[in-house]
Order: sequence, then structure tokens, then C-alpha cells
Amino acid sequence: MQANLPEILTVSELNSYIKILIEENFKFVHLIGEISNFKIHTQSGHYYFTIKDESSQINAVMWKTRNQSLLFTPEDGMQVVVKGRVTVYPARGNYQVDVWEIKPQGAGELQYRFEQLKQKLFEEGLFDEEHKKPLPKYPQNVVMITSKTGAVLQDFINITKRRYPLLNIYLYPVSVQGISAASSVIEALSEIPRLVKSKKLPEIDIIVIARGGGSIEDLWPFNDEMLARAVFESKIPVVSAVGHEVDFTICDFVADLRAPTPSAAAEIITPDIRELIENLDKFSYFCRSFVQAKLDGYRNSIKEIEGSYYFNRPKDIIYNFYQKLDDFSKSITNITNNRVNGLKNEIKFYKKTLHHISPDNNLKKGYAIIKKKVDIDEMRLHFDFDKIVTRASNLKKDEEVEIKFYDNKKNARII
Repeated sequence: MQANLPEILTVSELNSYIKILIEENFKFVHLIGEISNFKIHTQSGHYYFTIKDESSQINAVMWKTRNQSLLFTPEDGMQVVVKGRVTVYPARGNYQVDVWEIKPQGAGELQYRFEQLKQKLFEEGLFDEEHKKPLPKYPQNVVMITSKTGAVLQDFINITKRRYPLLNIYLYPVSVQGISAASSVIEALSEIPRLVKSKKLPEIDIIVIARGGGSIEDLWPFNDEMLARAVFESKIPVVSAVGHEVDFTICDFVADLRAPTPSAAAEIITPDIRELIENLDKFSYFCRSFVQAKLDGYRNSIKEIEGSYYFNRPKDIIYNFYQKLDDFSKSITNITNNRVNGLKNEIKFYKKTLHHISPDNNLKKGYAIIKKKVDIDEMRLHFDFDKIVTRASNLKKDEEVEIKFYDNKKNARII
């Protein structure tokens, strides 16, 4: 290309030659690095950021049409692998990566895989409520799929025995961590129906898959796709009780019910026998009281009907009652209205009287109030106009007074 270049180039021509040179030789590249200076254009929705390592960096852009398919939002400091084309922006003479795909690294990679599988199974309908099997209100037999060691099993047994001692609990021990965990749980889900069919287990009402809390790596076996499908295909209702309340796994979304913790699962699937006994006592008392009240009422009604003179004209009795009620209602209304009106008239009279005798009203007519000084203490260091003068004889020559008019106050001296 060098031989074909003109002797003198414009800036635009040079940038165009560089654009062709770079873009023809770099189709797609995969870069690993850290995201920095991440920004989302408020109007267009395009992503603009920098990918850097220990010694270098390069600008990157991901258009809105591509970033809409991302299952996460990139952040500064996130380690990622990006796939894109190296392009040149001629207007500035900058080269950048036109990003097509972004994948997180490390723990972020697990989260990315989790979101991908979650989206896939969601689109297939494995999470739909219509597929959720209802749990029996009073279960008799429950199988725990969990480790035979640890506190999870013992806590579950203690809670269920306290709440509902009628429940029978069966353990199917499995590995709940490591490479073989997912396959052992899948095996348990397929084996339990065979054990029921062969009469080695009674009819099972609920299967509980349980595990204590841990890191995302510890809980990863419960994000296995084959396990999710096995849970979905189970004919017996499955409760997922994996991790702590803040932990979510694919198994939780596919199961018929998700419990925040194994202990919570024990509370959810069992009724409280104390409440059941209390409710039975209340219902028994209600039934006895209801039946007795009905019988007493019928006996009294029959006696009244048998001895009533008005047996042949019940409508007249009812109409008389209606008329009396109307009369009572009218009387009460009239009394109430008269009393309210009387109180209103009294209030108006008092307001009018108070208005006529109020000092402000007299001042408005041209009168004035004269006050003279009164010493507050014996040292005569403080005084105030506090005493109202009602007689001219109460004033002395050269004595200071305060005259209060309707709109203001004025000080004066007696001459």
C-alpha cells in the first residue's frame, strides 16, 4: 500500500488508509483485561469503556443493539474477556475495539454461567408456576436428600418433631459438595420412586433437597442443568432448601417450592400440631355452641308460635314494627335537630355579646385606654405601663402615661 500512497496526504486520507490497514488485518480479537472508565450514554444506551492490563490500555465500545443481550451490567474493576473487531474512528484518529461479546472471569464467570442457564431454562418454561406441584397440607412421609453428617439433618429433624411429630422422615444420604454432588442428587431423585414402587419406602409426600450455606463454588453443584431437569421431572413434589436466605440456585427456581434455609423448609412443610389441637378445640366448642343455640332457638320459636295470638297475621305485626321504628327515628331526628339549632343560636348570641363588649370594639369607636407606669421592683430600675387609669384624679402632673388607640400606642406626659 505504501507504493500507492500520494506524496502528500490530508489528515482524513491518512486516517482512512490506517483504518483500511488495521481493519483488514484484524478481523476478530479476544482480549482479557480489566474494565475502567465505564460509561453508559444516557441517550443512545451505548457502552463506552477502557480495557487495560498492568502496562497498557485500549478504548472499547459496545453498541446498544449488542449490549441489550448481556445478562449483566459491566462495572469498573471487573475482569473480563471481550470478543470484538479492531476499528478506527477516523474523526479522531483513534483505534478501538468494537465489542461483540463480554464474559466475566473468575467468580464472575460462574455468575455468568448461572445467568445463562437460568435464562435458558426460563425460556423453556421450567420455572413456570403452572408446573409447580402443590405440597400436601398434612404430609406423612418426607425424604431428605442431604449429607448424613452435619447440622442440617439434625436441625430439620428437631424442628419437624417439635412441630409435627406425626411426620416420618427418611434420609437418602448424598454428597452435597464437589464434583460428584450433582450426580449423587440426580441418582437419589431417580432411585426414590423405584424404592417406593418396590415397597422399600412408603408413599412419599415430599422430597427435600437440603444443604447448608457456602460460597458460590460450594453451592455450584445445585446449578447443574441435569439436576435441574431431574427436579423438574420428579413426580413427587420437591422442596429446595440450599444455602442461606441470600443464596439462590437453579435448583431453587425449578423446585416446586424454595425454602430460604433447611430449617425454614422444616417449618414450611409441616403444620404446627399445637395450632391444630387449638383449632380443633375451638371448632368443637363452636359446633356444640352452634347446635345448642339453634336447638334452643327452635324450641323458643315453636313455643311462641303455638301460644301467639298473632299467629294468623304475622305481616301486620311486622308492619307495626316498621311504623314504630319510623316514628322513633323521626322523633330522634327532630329532637337532635332542635337541640343542635338551639346550641347554634346560643353560640351566635354569645359571640355577638362578646363582640359588643370587647375592648377592641370600643377602641374602634374612638375610645382609648390610658395606662400609667408601675414599678416592677423597689429599686425602680424597671417599670412598665401596666395600670389602667379610670379616674382623672389618679394622675399627677408630669406623670408619664401610655395611650392605647385602636391602631397603635402613644406615650404622653400630664401637664
